[in-house]
Amino acid sequence: MMLKKFFFVTALICLFVNTGNSQARRWETFTSMKEIRDIEVIPGTNEVYCATSGGLFEVDMQSGTVKRKFTNVDGLLSVDLLSVKLDNHNKLWIGASDGSISIYDYQTGGWNYIYDIKNSTEANKTINDFMLYTSYMYVATGYGIQKISTDNYNFVDAPYSQLGQFPANNTKVNKLILLGDMFYAATSAGVAYANINSNLNNPLSWTNYNNAPLAVDVVAATAFDNNVFFGSPTGLLYYDGSFWRVYPSSEIENANIKSMTSSGSRLYIATNDKVYYADAGNLANPVLFQSNGGYTDITLDVNSNPVLGTSNEGVGVLLNSNYAFFFPNGPNVNSFFDINFDDVGRLWACSGGIPNSGVFSYDGSTWTGYTVSNTPSLGSSDDFRKIVTHEGLVWMLSFGGGATLLENSVFTNFNPSNTAMPPSGPNTNFCVPTSGAYDLNGNLWTGYWAVNTGLYPVYAYAGGQWIGIPIPAPTNSGIDEMGVDQYNTKWFVASLNANRLYFYNENGTLTNFSDDTYGFYSASEFSSDVSKLTDMIIDKNGEVWVSTNNGVFIISNPVSVLQGTKPQPRKMGIISGNLIVPFTESCNSLAFDELNNKWIGTALNGAFYLSEDGTTLFDQFNISNSPILSNSIETIGVNPSDGRAYFGTMVGLSSVNTDAVQPVEDFTDIICSPNPYLLPSTVDLRIDGLVEGSSIKIITLTGDIVAEFESPGGKIATWTNSRSANIASGIYMVIAYNKDGSKVGAGKFAVIKK
Repeated sequence: MMLKKFFFVTALICLFVNTGNSQARRWETFTSMKEIRDIEVIPGTNEVYCATSGGLFEVDMQSGTVKRKFTNVDGLLSVDLLSVKLDNHNKLWIGASDGSISIYDYQTGGWNYIYDIKNSTEANKTINDFMLYTSYMYVATGYGIQKISTDNYNFVDAPYSQLGQFPANNTKVNKLILLGDMFYAATSAGVAYANINSNLNNPLSWTNYNNAPLAVDVVAATAFDNNVFFGSPTGLLYYDGSFWRVYPSSEIENANIKSMTSSGSRLYIATNDKVYYADAGNLANPVLFQSNGGYTDITLDVNSNPVLGTSNEGVGVLLNSNYAFFFPNGPNVNSFFDINFDDVGRLWACSGGIPNSGVFSYDGSTWTGYTVSNTPSLGSSDDFRKIVTHEGLVWMLSFGGGATLLENSVFTNFNPSNTAMPPSGPNTNFCVPTSGAYDLNGNLWTGYWAVNTGLYPVYAYAGGQWIGIPIPAPTNSGIDEMGVDQYNTKWFVASLNANRLYFYNENGTLTNFSDDTYGFYSASEFSSDVSKLTDMIIDKNGEVWVSTNNGVFIISNPVSVLQGTKPQPRKMGIISGNLIVPFTESCNSLAFDELNNKWIGTALNGAFYLSEDGTTLFDQFNISNSPILSNSIETIGVNPSDGRAYFGTMVGLSSVNTDAVQPVEDFTDIICSPNPYLLPSTVDLRIDGLVEGSSIKIITLTGDIVAEFESPGGKIATWTNSRSANIASGIYMVIAYNKDGSKVGAGKFAVIKK
């Protein structure tokens, strides 16, 4: 062994120094920006900025290209945006649902922020609209109106929270409009208006109007032909300064109004599915401009052509005499209910109940969406609940549409009409598989939310046949999690009815049920304070981990169930000082990475990154200390191809880099980073390119051993505490080898003492 190592030392002295990345956390955010909330055209240009439910993006309307997009890792404080407005300093004010205001200088790329509303104690902090007047921005919020200086971002006046007789501090303001000196607020309680030069903090300065159809949420407002128009979900009225008047067209009078705008002589009205225009003096004869769209907003471009916001197609602009719709590449929707990875490291995801969302995949650069409309072979349902991958196969389990298999780029749907899969309900083709896993024999096992009486809630797909398995569970168990241990025992979480953890082993005979082993743990067997089981994994050590509404539990010796004994679940605890403190978070999801470290997604406090046994907390990610999108984590997955951890939430997908990368089969190049290594350093040396179970030696060019340690198991290892190592400047070799010495690799790095 010493001769072999010495050979690599002498042979690799001439290697070039490699440069690598540091160990800093690198976050990414993935959101859908199809749902437009607000639009702002930069005057005198072809540039339009769109505030969406997934961030901000810019479109060049002349070329029809998406130029830039922004999320919370690109400058925004939040991605759930509601409003955008250009101020008198050519800066974009961007309002979010959490009360944050991000201010973007689109000419320099600089950012400023206003946190006051976000950090306030108001119950509803939404930033719904902006109105610029002189050097002040009037901000429509969930509790009233704020006046902010555009020069220094100072708040002017107390909030205007008592708008006449409308409820104080509880009136959501949706839109602001100015006509002459009259200031109008479209609110959740009706319309409030006052002279903008009056004392707006005095409720007596305001006049209210809230007769039908403006008695409900007034969401649209515009000034046109010296009148002010207001729209709600139940219709449209306008005010001429003296009288409120019904819109003189039955087609629009009671329509679901979404947005309005106007040019000098033309009024544009967007309803939920149509866009009309009417000319001044001819309101009674509106003209249908666009139809068959889910419209959300409307404004005008530099040539007074309408720019259209939609709920699912992005922004529509006039391009070559026709309307074209644009949005950045991204996932189908922002809801991530389940994620998984295929054999080439591609991420697959589904939303779990969002209409028309289908399934979507990400290959590291591009998202691809599949729905029943663009891929009919998916089946009859776009409501997918679970992704199962195995040796080049991807299974997509849908609520109502059965199971769809992707194999060799071909989708094949399985349902009760073409298989023995169990139906649920009176529709004999309605099938609800909600969990799945492969066993050690290569058979797919599926669990069902509910099945008809006389059928089984678990089926195995083996040899091209669907075989019902008689586990002792009700037909409406809601089996939504599944795993297989190293003894081929299947474990199921049933959360709908009995709320149990089932185990089942067919003893190698799928169709002979007489020799099977089965049983269950009730929720109370975990702990008296456990009422809900939420997720389950079987880790690399064969342990069964179960997340609950009160912490995580571990079944350490699952083979015991085959011997007639149920091992007692043990509650996971984290070392704090000299004590192990029980982990009591309400948990939604579990995952383990290539190093068998654990990841826990909680309902309220983000994600926890823990050691293999769960006792050591490596990190916690929440919205206060990281760019993670939400503190409620629905699903977690760690890609073994590159070690990135992904956190699925109801508002998008976040990811962060880790060192838990799948080891290589054979040594090629061992890369050290950072290189050169400046000591003292703020990071430890990172060693990349290892086989599984590598032993590592750091040596000088003369063969002296500086350090030796074991890798954690994956492709990447860290020389712990190397940042403070007392070694001289020079070239150092890294020698790595597997357990029996049959595989050896080498690399080098330079040390420079500061």
